[in-house]
Amino acid sequence: MPITDHKNYSFSFSMIDIKQIDPSPFQHRKYFDQGSLRELGASIVRDGLIEPIIVRSQQNGRFQLIAGERRLRAVKDFTDITMIQAKIADVDDLQARRMSAAENLLRQDLTAIESIEATIEIIDVEMGKDPWYLTGGKTPLERVQKLLSKLHSIRVCKDKGSQVSREAEALLNKFIQPVESIFKNLPKPLKWQSFLMNDLNLLTDIPLIVQKESKKHDLNKAQIKALAKLEKVSDKAFQDVTRKGSIPFKDQNNSILPTLKLNECSAREIQNFAKEIEKTNVKHQQKTDPDQCEFSTQIKIAVMTRLGIPLVRIAQRLNIHRETISNHAGENQALFNKIYQEFKAGAAVPDMAQEYGAPQSLVWSVVLQDKTDQERFKALNWGLRAWDNWYFNDVDHRFGDPWPGRIPAQLVAHTLFYFTRENDLVLDPMAGGGVVADTCLAFNRRCWSFDLLDRMKTRPEIEPFLWDPEKMAWPVSSNKKPDLIFFDPPYFKKMAAHYREGSISDFPRFKYLHFFKTLFSLLREHSKPLTRMAFLNSDFRDFQGIPAIDEDPDNAILVLAYAKLLETCGWKITHLLDCPLSTERFTGHMVNKMHENRTLGVVRRTLIVGKANSVYKDNP
Repeated sequence: MPITDHKNYSFSFSMIDIKQIDPSPFQHRKYFDQGSLRELGASIVRDGLIEPIIVRSQQNGRFQLIAGERRLRAVKDFTDITMIQAKIADVDDLQARRMSAAENLLRQDLTAIESIEATIEIIDVEMGKDPWYLTGGKTPLERVQKLLSKLHSIRVCKDKGSQVSREAEALLNKFIQPVESIFKNLPKPLKWQSFLMNDLNLLTDIPLIVQKESKKHDLNKAQIKALAKLEKVSDKAFQDVTRKGSIPFKDQNNSILPTLKLNECSAREIQNFAKEIEKTNVKHQQKTDPDQCEFSTQIKIAVMTRLGIPLVRIAQRLNIHRETISNHAGENQALFNKIYQEFKAGAAVPDMAQEYGAPQSLVWSVVLQDKTDQERFKALNWGLRAWDNWYFNDVDHRFGDPWPGRIPAQLVAHTLFYFTRENDLVLDPMAGGGVVADTCLAFNRRCWSFDLLDRMKTRPEIEPFLWDPEKMAWPVSSNKKPDLIFFDPPYFKKMAAHYREGSISDFPRFKYLHFFKTLFSLLREHSKPLTRMAFLNSDFRDFQGIPAIDEDPDNAILVLAYAKLLETCGWKITHLLDCPLSTERFTGHMVNKMHENRTLGVVRRTLIVGKANSVYKDNP
C-alpha cells in the first residue's frame, strides 16, 4: 500500500473555529514565505478552501493540526475568516505522524531540503517500533543515516565477496525488504542507495544556515551545494547574496547584467561566482608583504606545543632558548582564555584569527578544546560518515594551504575519529599543505609533520626532512612512536609538474614502488604494536586518449599494489575506504571525447588502513 494512502483511516467533516486548533508537533517546517501566504489567503477568500485541513480531536476539547499548516496560517493571518473546513481523523500518535509526513511529501511547493526531511520522517515513522533502529541515534536523521549506512556497508562487503558476520547477515535480512518497500511506495519512488549517497549528505554536510536559506529561496540540490561553497569561501558574500536573493553578475565590460533570482541561477553560475571571489581573496593575500604573513614567535610556540612537539625540537626549530618557550606559556594561556571567552560571546573564528595573527586551526583548537569529537564535527559543519564511502566534493579552505593534490580536512578528521583517540600522536611523513596538522589541532591530537620544503614563517610545525631513497633514515631522535601514520604522498605521475624537481611523483614505476617498500618497512620499524597506518593513494592508469581495452597494465599502478606492499612490509590491512576524487575536473567536452574513444577515466582514490603486524619479521 502506498505510504500516502489514507483510506484505512476514518474521517468526519466539520467547520472548526480556527482559535480551537493547536499546531502540529510533527511539523518541522520553519520558513513560510509571507508573500505566498498572502496570495493563498486571497485565493481562499475568492474561491474558498479547495482542500480541507486535517486535524484530530484532543482530550481537552481542542483540535491538533495534522496537515495543512500553510492553509491555516493564510486564513489566520491574511483573512477575516474565523471558521475553517476540516477533516477530523480518528488516529493515534503514530498514525498522525505518518499522515503528517506523507502529506508533507505530497506538497507541490516542497523544497529539496524539505523533501529530504519529509522522506526521513516517513522512514523514521515506519521503522520506529524496532528496538535496534531506535538505538541508532537521538534524531530521525541520525537513526536513518545509521540504518542505511549499515545496510550499504553490508551489501558492499557481500558484493565484493567478503564474509560478513552472522549479526550483519541477520540485520540485512531483517531490514532490507522493509526499507526497499518504503522507498518504492514513496509518492516519487527512488532507490535507497541513491538517497543515502546523494540526498542525506545535504543535511549532514551542508551548514544549517545554508539549509535555511536554500528553503527560503527554493534551491535544488545542485544549487544548494554551490551555495555552500560560496558560504565557505566568503561569509560576507553569502550573506549579501541570500539577503538580496540574487547574484550580481557582470558582463565582459564589467557592467551589471539584468538581475536573476537566486533560484534562477544555475549551480555552475553560483559556483563560478564563488570561485571568482576565492580568486580575488587569493590575489589580495598575494599582494600582502610576505614578511607581514609570518606568525609571531608566540603563535609559533603555541601551535607547536599544542601539537605535542618536544620543547627541545621547538627550541632548535625556532632558534630560541627553552626558557623563552616557558616564558611564552603564560602569555599563550591568557590568549587562549581570551579567544575562548570571545567565541562564547559570539565572535567568529576567522575574525579572531585575523585579530590575533594566528592560523584558524589554532583558534579552532582553543574553542573546541572541551568538545567531544562528534561535537567538533557538528561545530565545523561536517557530516560524520558512518560507512566506508568518504566522498567530499571540495576541500575545506580553513584547513591547510593551497597545495598540489590538497586533500579535504574532512577525510583526515574521519580517519582521526575512527582510528585514534584524543591526545594520540599522529605522524605525517609528507605534510605538504599541512591539512593533517591543522585537523589534528582542531581535534586535540598531537602531530609530528615532515616535508621537503621548509616554510618556517607560516609552517614552523612542519619540520624539513628528505626521505632519501638511497639512505632511508628516521627524521628525529625520540623513543616516542606514533599511534597513527597518515601518509598522503604525491601520486604517481599526477601533477608532477607542480611538485619540486626530484619529487617521487616523477620517479619511474619501479623506483616509485621500491621507495614505498623501503619507507613502509622503516615506518613499521618505528611503530608500536597498536600503531595504525592510513595510506591514501589512487589508481594510476595511462588512460588518456586510449580505449580502455587497449591500456597497458604494465604502465599502471593500482591501489592493490600498495596494499600488497604494505602487507609485505609488516602491515596487516584492516580497511579499504573509498575516497573518490571529484568528477568536476572532467568537462562536458572531455567526457564526450572519452565516450568517442571508449576511454575509462580514474576517480578512484582509496584510504588503505592497516595495523602493525605483530608477527612480522623484516626479510630484506
